[in-house]
Parts: sequence; C-alpha cells; structure tokens
Amino acid sequence: MASSDSDEGDETLELRFATTRPGDVEQELTQQDQFNTDQVPLPATLTRESLQNTGDARRPDLDGPVRVRLSYRAAATEDFLAPLAPTLQQHLSAAAVDCSDVDWAQPDYLVLEDFGTTGLRGRTEIKDDRDFSDFWRRVGRSHKSGAKGGSWGLGKLVFPVSSRINVVFGLTVRDEDPERTPWLMGQALLNTHRIGTVEYVPHGFFAQFRDDGFPMPSSSPEIIERFKAATGVTRRDEPGFSIVIPFPRPELRPSALVPLIVEHYFFPILTGALEVDADGTLISAATIDGLLEEVKGLSPAQTAFIRELHALRAEDRPVRASPAWVRGWEEAFPERDLERLRASYARGDLIHVRVPLSFTRKDGTEAAGDFDLVVRTAQPGAEPVALFVRNAITVPNEARHFPSRTAFGALIASEGPVSEFLRDAENPAHTSWNGNAEKLTKKWRSAAARLSRIRSALRDLNALLENAEGVSDPDALIELLNVRRAAPERKKAPNPISRPVRLEIDRSEPRYRIRPRRGGFSVVAGPGLQEGHLPLRLIVRCAYAVARGNPFKRYHRADFDLGGSEVVVTTTGDIMHDAKNNRIAVVARARDFSLSVDGFDPNRDVVVSVTEASE
Repeated sequence: MASSDSDEGDETLELRFATTRPGDVEQELTQQDQFNTDQVPLPATLTRESLQNTGDARRPDLDGPVRVRLSYRAAATEDFLAPLAPTLQQHLSAAAVDCSDVDWAQPDYLVLEDFGTTGLRGRTEIKDDRDFSDFWRRVGRSHKSGAKGGSWGLGKLVFPVSSRINVVFGLTVRDEDPERTPWLMGQALLNTHRIGTVEYVPHGFFAQFRDDGFPMPSSSPEIIERFKAATGVTRRDEPGFSIVIPFPRPELRPSALVPLIVEHYFFPILTGALEVDADGTLISAATIDGLLEEVKGLSPAQTAFIRELHALRAEDRPVRASPAWVRGWEEAFPERDLERLRASYARGDLIHVRVPLSFTRKDGTEAAGDFDLVVRTAQPGAEPVALFVRNAITVPNEARHFPSRTAFGALIASEGPVSEFLRDAENPAHTSWNGNAEKLTKKWRSAAARLSRIRSALRDLNALLENAEGVSDPDALIELLNVRRAAPERKKAPNPISRPVRLEIDRSEPRYRIRPRRGGFSVVAGPGLQEGHLPLRLIVRCAYAVARGNPFKRYHRADFDLGGSEVVVTTTGDIMHDAKNNRIAVVARARDFSLSVDGFDPNRDVVVSVTEASE
C-alpha cells in the first residue's frame, strides 16, 4: 500500500492507493466524457444523480418533503486538505491530471446535503451488500431494490468527475444507528498510474486503515469537526448523507444549478416530495411556480395539470384497464365503460387509468405490476405537456413518445415491477429508456417489445378516447388499399341523365404479394410479374393497427424505425431498398425477389401498404 506523508496518529485521515498485482489490467478511466456530453452536460448530470439518489433514500416514516441543501464555500479559512495535499499532488501528477488552475492555498468546496433520508446504511468494517459499500466499495453494481430511483452504480462517479482534482468526500449519519454516529470517508478517482517503479490502482481512499490495509471511515469528533469547519457541512446528528466536492468545476455553482433543479425535478417538487435550498434560494411547492414559467417555460395551465394529476393519484380511484390491453386498446374496457370515459374526456375531465402489465424474468419467474396513465384534453390555445415519470424521476427524452398538440398526458411508474423494469432500461444520465440496455436484456425476456408497449400506452389510450363513435376520418382506409396509383382524371360536370355503367374488373395476376406472419411480413414477387415490368419500383409502408382512424397517420417513430436496429430488413434476389421511419423504397430488377421485415411487437397487428411508384 502507498500511504500519505501524514503522521499525526489516529486523529487524521490518510490517502492510500493499493498497488497493482503483476498481470493486472491497466485502467484508463474516461468518466468525465461519459457524464459531460452535448446532450446532457455535467451540471445536468450532477443535478440528476444527486437528487435522484436523495429521493431514493427517503425515510419510510418521513411525513413531508426530503430536504436538500446545496452550498458553495470559497477560500475556506481552515484548510482540511492541507495535511493530505502532498501525497494527493504526487498521485495527481503521476496520473497526468491537470491541476494548473488549482490554488491549493485557497480551496473551495461544493456541498450537497440531504435530510429526511436514511443515510448510507450497512456495515462500515466489511464489504456487504448495502448502501455504504455500494457507494464506496463498488463501481457499476448496486443492491437496491427495483422500485428505487437510483442505484449508486456508475452514476455516482459523477461526483469525483465534478472535481478538478477528481476527489469526493462523504459524511453520513444512518437512521438505523441509535447513537447517530457520523462517519467520514473520501475517495480519489484517477487511472492506473506509476510513481517510480511502483504502479497503483485508480481508486484511492481518504480513510483510517486497519493493519490489513482495509480502509475504514472515521468517526473521530476532531477530524469531523475540522472537516465541517472547512467545508461548510451543517449536518449534526440528523440522518442523511453529505457529499463534498473539493475544487468543483466552475460551472457547478449552486446558482447555476437552480434552473437544472427546476427543469429536471419539478415533478417531485410540485407534488411536495422534495425541497431544495440552493445557497439561499428555496425551491419548493410554494415557490416553484414562478421558476417553472421562467426556467422551464411551463405555463400556469401546465403547472395546474401536474398539481391536479398528483391530487387525483392521491385519491387512488383509477379506472382499471383489462390485461387484454396488450392485444389492443379496444379490448381494454367494456363498451359501457369506454363510452363513459370518452364522455368524460370530451368534457375536459382528468382521466386516470391504471394499466396492468406482466413480465417474465430470464430465470423464468413471473412479475406482475401496473403503471398509471393520466390524460386530459387541452383548452384551445393551451400548450400541452407530456410527462414520463419513474418513481419520482422525470425521464425527459421519453416525452417525444406523446407528441399530442391537443392533450396533456402523463405516464407514471412509481413502484413495483414496472418501475424496476424501466430503471433497468434507463441510461446513466436518467434521461431516456433503451430497449437494448445490457442490464435490461440480461434480466428480462422480450424486453424491447415490453418497453415499446409501455412507451406507446399513453399515446394509444389518448387516441382511443379522442376517437369517439360517430367521428369519422374520411381518409382512414384510403392508404390501406393495395392498388397501383393511376393518374388523376379531371372531374366532369354531373349528367342528370346517366346510363348504367358496366364495371370492368381487373382479373390479372398480381405483380407482388404480401405474406404476413407473427412479428413481421414479407413482400414477394407475384405470378403476374413479367420481364417487361422490371425494374419494379414499390413503396412499402407499415404501421401498428389502431382501434379507429388511419394507422399510417398515427404512426410515430417511437413505435419502430425501419432504419433502426430493432426492426430487421432482409432481401433476396436482385433488389435495392432504402428504409427509414415506416417506409421502404424498393427497386426489384429480377422476377424472383423477396423483402422480409421482422422485429415488430408480436402482440400487435401490423398494417402493410404496398404501392407501385413511378420512375
């Protein structure tokens, strides 16, 4: 082990990196790039990761919101880092970390503290399967239950990444500890590096070490008081977790995080589950309305929808959909119930439907749960909002799956197997779900198809409710006809006296045929295709069947993308094709061609339209 130059006995922390063993693989850690992208910059990732784990750690007996405090301490007068700096600087230099803009004589700290939470539960003297070890002693794995919001997996690496010296400290008090003992520990995240002839592992610990080298958190009152005085941590004996980031990157001041807190966590704040104090700016259910309009652009109508859906869910009197909804929403409700729902929807009432869904894990065990859908028509001139919420986390990129301009909509999976399934599908930044996520496909059968059903449920329910009896779409069937296009004819003036017209029916053999099958279809050469018809140019379009209306007009890229990876297009014979969205342009140059499309949701019907195209 490598130890620090500190020799003040038990009343100090030490920094140690373990040495590598012969044959160990070198690790070049690139977490900064992972957590700081064009789509989700570092401030947004830090905000989402810290607050989602705070919501996850809410104490079961808490009556009221979880409180989070963000603060910034510049040029601390009492320097906690001073005795640790020489060894740390040596390792930072060996790992080629650029510290040219770090003023070691004037450290600054970003502090994130939560209250009303459990703290990091678990054993401190061994590595067990609970929160303390998940945070400090594991990377990429956790033992949290599926309904939890966060997992202390890869996401926690955003904390050292947020530091210009790649360091994070944590002080925790656990609710399960009757003595309310505070525990302090720290970690440096570098890469495999060498000092002289000795090679070190990427993770180093600021801790007190046992004789066997095992890093232990400190409960020394002297060390902890010095730490709190230097960093501005306010925790006394309240259960919870305080994270301290020394030398935070300049874009991570609390004032800069306020808009991101409002943008990403407005739902638990509006519903009274979360309050945040960002260096004196209180963001709560009572203060967020003005911030929502200023920061996120939410109108009063949109804010009112969120408050009303929260009140409606609190009443817990949903309309329950039948499990048959997975075969088609027209089977979700008895006809009388559907008529009542449509009438309520037409009046502008808030519709709350609880949707059952079953899953099969890879080990063969079954899991059954449900999720909530809430929809309401928007008044003329109002701009609707779409919410996709897992536990208390809004998943913003999923809103594209409900692109309605005439209705408000929310999908909420707050607990149980559905929340667990969606958590496994979530990306590290918690902004979208991925049907091909490794954790998802390893754990669940038919994962991509199940995710597709969940994603489309809100849109499909809204379509079912807004298409009431007696409302017809004159173009609903025009694109289902498998006919070749003819040149438009000029309309003639009607003749008041007309003779009977003899209809000539084309009995020629078709040039192509459509062969449906479960989860896909094929377009193949027909018996009427002759050499003189080549090259044959076709436009193939497909969409999931809907209860009413034109399925092609209701197609959304969230259903499937023929140019993506989930749906596979294969061909045989001399044929060229170009696939995008729900359309394939085909040029067949031989009479024995075939085009096959597979990978659709096997529980949904696919409507296929094929037309000949002009050159």
